[in-house]
Amino acid sequence: LIFSLVSVHAQDLDAKYGVDLLKPGTVAPEIIINKDGGKMNLLEENKGKYLVLNFWASWCGDCRKELKYLRSINRTYAATDSIEIIGYSFDNEKSAWKKCIKDSALVWQNYLSEIPMRNSRVKRDYHVGWIPTTYIIDKEGKVVLATVVIDKVIAKLKEIAPNVRPDYLP
Repeated sequence: LIFSLVSVHAQDLDAKYGVDLLKPGTVAPEIIINKDGGKMNLLEENKGKYLVLNFWASWCGDCRKELKYLRSINRTYAATDSIEIIGYSFDNEKSAWKKCIKDSALVWQNYLSEIPMRNSRVKRDYHVGWIPTTYIIDKEGKVVLATVVIDKVIAKLKEIAPNVRPDYLP
């Protein structure tokens, strides 16, 4: 009974906040970031892996609650070399973003949008209307899952890598 209530609640969150997200099979839009004085296409740089692309911000309470699950995902799949977490933050202040990364022990790739969320091309391209929003992108750069529900991310990763023992996942 508890599981079914959680599932219904999770579905309602996607029905409310994730209705416009990119559909599975869609080619994931490129994300160009500034890195080391140059430009880098984030997805191209990580091609050949499944990417867990998490849109978040340190000021977002729901995002902060979700970080413990992302740490568990990272501990579970980090050794596989085939699944990579990438955090993309819409923080307004770089210092708050850096502090959250340090204090929350976010050891995966994290990038900060240089443009406020409301004006961000990445926000528009990925149809992010609510954070946290998470996408799973396959090795060819196509969307596998788009959701605002971390339980769906965990379930999909278990499907993608059934032989990985999820020691840390609920």
